[in-house]
Amino acid sequence: MKKVLFLAGIAGLLLAGCTPAPLTKADYDGLVVCNPDVLDQVERTARRTFAQVYWYNCPKATLRVI
Repeated sequence: MKKVLFLAGIAGLLLAGCTPAPLTKADYDGLVVCNPDVLDQVERTARRTFAQVYWYNCPKATLRVI
């Protein structure tokens, strides 16, 4: 039993070292992502007009961190 716990502890320590570092403001600033506001607006309009929406490219937004 002690051997199993020891091996599980070693495996946990090895996996804990593989976690990525948290992102900072500098990592987020200027990042181009899909614009969720425009996506939501188009989806709501499509639902109201009974239209189908196929997204090939999503509308882009650039993140600016204050």
